[in-house]
Amino acid sequence: MFVRILAYQKEYLTLKTHLPRLIIVLSTVLLVSPLSVLRAQNRPPYADKIGLELEGLGDGGRSMPFVDLAKTLRGFVRIGSSTVAPTDANGWAMSDCATVLFDIRPFGAWAPPIDDPDKYQPDWSGVYKLLLTGKADITNGEGNNQTVNLRYDATHNTTTADVVIPQGSGLLVLKFTNTRRTPSAPTDTGFTNLRIIRPNYPANTAQVFTNEFLRSLKPFKVLRYMDWLDTNHQPGFYGDAGHHALEWQDRRTILDASQSESSKRYGVAWEYVIALANETGKDAWIDIPVAATDDYIRQLAKLLKKSLKPEIRLYIEHSNEVWNFGFPQYIYNKLAAIEEVKSTPTSNLNNDGVNDQERWAHRRHAKRLYTIAQIFKQEFGADSFLKRVRPVYASWLISPDAHFKDVLKWLSATYGAPKDYFWAMAGAAYYNAERASLTASPTEIVEAMRQCSIENGKYHRQLKTTADSYGLQYVQYEVGPDNGGGKVENVANRIRANRISAMKDLVLFDSKNWFTMGGGLYMYFASPSAYSRYGCWGLSEDIRQLNTPKWQAIYELTGTAPPK
Repeated sequence: MFVRILAYQKEYLTLKTHLPRLIIVLSTVLLVSPLSVLRAQNRPPYADKIGLELEGLGDGGRSMPFVDLAKTLRGFVRIGSSTVAPTDANGWAMSDCATVLFDIRPFGAWAPPIDDPDKYQPDWSGVYKLLLTGKADITNGEGNNQTVNLRYDATHNTTTADVVIPQGSGLLVLKFTNTRRTPSAPTDTGFTNLRIIRPNYPANTAQVFTNEFLRSLKPFKVLRYMDWLDTNHQPGFYGDAGHHALEWQDRRTILDASQSESSKRYGVAWEYVIALANETGKDAWIDIPVAATDDYIRQLAKLLKKSLKPEIRLYIEHSNEVWNFGFPQYIYNKLAAIEEVKSTPTSNLNNDGVNDQERWAHRRHAKRLYTIAQIFKQEFGADSFLKRVRPVYASWLISPDAHFKDVLKWLSATYGAPKDYFWAMAGAAYYNAERASLTASPTEIVEAMRQCSIENGKYHRQLKTTADSYGLQYVQYEVGPDNGGGKVENVANRIRANRISAMKDLVLFDSKNWFTMGGGLYMYFASPSAYSRYGCWGLSEDIRQLNTPKWQAIYELTGTAPPK
């Protein structure tokens, strides 16, 4: 027996000595690194179910998505006024003008008091390289920023300059005067092709997305583009003849002066959605504009089929929160439903004799997604449908009967089993602090949010049961801590609650309860953004700040490490 034990010990020591080498050999055979093997073994079972909503594009954004700062400039105005400057078809100024390139000051800095008791503001200091087509004198509009090394190259009709932003500056406004589009044009005729390259990138770079932005996206499986696409501000009030249908030719393009909201076009160019998905390898959750025509949808499907890498999955939603009385898409959809029933005797929105306009509206929302799904199925092919192309029916979490059960029952009777054309149904269960007192401490606020998370569970269980009964996945299109509402009472502690370690525990508590219940995608809202009375949605307040309590929760959920 003693000899046998010694033999076992020798075998164990031999195995222990050679195990690392064995792992390396096996990993080489499998074309993966030993570190990858170990990481794969340690990944949480729900690592691939964590997604992220991208912060909306604009001069106040904190996510720094584009290397070229000018891609999110505010619309051009006449100098010294708020009057919109005349622009060409792509939004470039046709006169002397001014614009805001960024305003990252804490909320209320322009009209104190400031909401944030710590007055946090990112550091965007450095030297920005400016280039435009045309001639212009360029000066700083506000603060102590400087524009230096201004040069005009008559041969190439280009103006260049360095824009120097000192530490502590949270606002960049530039004025363009004595402008000439061409060497022979008169003054006050504007310019085109403005580029302002961020510090630490070559002036002539072709890189589109910043390293900081790309680094922040690594933990996530799916990116949702609802705010990027400006879904809640899409044009068109139903009934406004000639303006309530969004045609493909009216979409934003990469040639437009800005990719943020303007008076003419809304939402980022689809080409940038495609570029980001392809570069990151992240699946894309897209929201189809409420006013989009069938042709718009078909042309979009063709573009995505042609340009997206084949491994990228598409989650497709009809607009966003069409149930939400506060959004224009709710009014649009309801008016469209009413008109359809009244003007089309064969409409199926009331094929069972229902005479309730709200129910017509609920049904039209689902019907529109059905139509969108059929168009994408035709363009991508039946083999991709419900696998790569995944339509998601999203509606109001706290109305499981009227917005889910009733609608799915009607869909079944009208189009057949929903699982044949929808991949999932979705709700959004934010955990808010409504039950916290007006003098609650940050810790007490987090505890109130935890109680809200627990209460959300009853809606999840109802909806999960409904989804299961129809053979659908149940996912969340948005989820996260909610301290918004616009209230000023106790706003300092509401903001600070998002910065304490208990916030990490809260995010883990909510998400793990969700996965224990059998929930699918958990789409966190949102990427880094400013904290104020209107919400503390961001994982942090700064794209370079990637180790906050919320971020720590994401790393644990996804099995990833904080970037160095």
